[in-house]
Amino acid sequence: MTVDWEDFGQLYCWYEFGTVPAPRGDIERQTDCILELLGEAGVHATFFVLGMLAKHRPDLVKKIHAEGHEIGVHGTGHVHLTRLDRTQAKRDIGDAVELISDIIGGPVFGFRAPIFSITRNNLYVLDILAELGLEYDSSIFPKAMPRYGIDGFDPEPRNYRLPEGGRIVELPLSVVPWCGWDWPVAGGGYVRLLPQMMLDPMVEKLGQLGRLYILYTHPYEFDPEPIDVGSNFPDGSHFPAWKRLAMNFKWNLFRGTFRDKTRHLLKSLSLSTCKEIADDIKNNQCARLLG
Repeated sequence: MTVDWEDFGQLYCWYEFGTVPAPRGDIERQTDCILELLGEAGVHATFFVLGMLAKHRPDLVKKIHAEGHEIGVHGTGHVHLTRLDRTQAKRDIGDAVELISDIIGGPVFGFRAPIFSITRNNLYVLDILAELGLEYDSSIFPKAMPRYGIDGFDPEPRNYRLPEGGRIVELPLSVVPWCGWDWPVAGGGYVRLLPQMMLDPMVEKLGQLGRLYILYTHPYEFDPEPIDVGSNFPDGSHFPAWKRLAMNFKWNLFRGTFRDKTRHLLKSLSLSTCKEIADDIKNNQCARLLG
């Protein structure tokens, strides 16, 4: 169970206007919803924390950590890593590692790229993670999608020797072979849009194959209130009303089903943090060369 901890309104202001406002109260309500759900299930999750949100709400990062959940890194800005060169990517990730380690008063071990943006063209990001002292990554979709993914990448968690001498454990996002296709079932919109009657047998199929199921979620998916892409836009900003309406429809579609689906998964699966899984792989699996 993982959470890409980011604020919906802050992100969309950043995307549309290039500014990073302070988040509003939504993120506190959403975080409390997640913590309550995890507490009910007796589950510890991994929260991949976005630096630009942590800067404004270190108190919430500390609260998550105090409840026994693992804190990982989601970068500083929510930028697709293929848009950054190596120096820029290292700065973005390194700044987040430093900030979040300072907030929780201890090391962080794992990373997830914004928009799963480690692709075949920037696998050197894994070398960067190893240089920064991180031990595992969970960013790669083993299937090519429009914005991310690597066709043919090993779907199993692996311990890798990297080209520049470092090591990293990769925990790929989950895809399941189903009716002749590889279906992404890892979380987010895939879980939100899939009906329960399809989701359950797909997750069961992963278990039959002996594969790890990584569930990724976002705070806004748990919000009991409707979400609005313009909730944190600057006063007086101009944004087409039709576009706002269409985007709100997209992000709210079937969102009300997400909490119940997640609650069902938490009850039906045996769950660990990413760090626990990565440690087990690192200690029991010989490293293979990434390539």
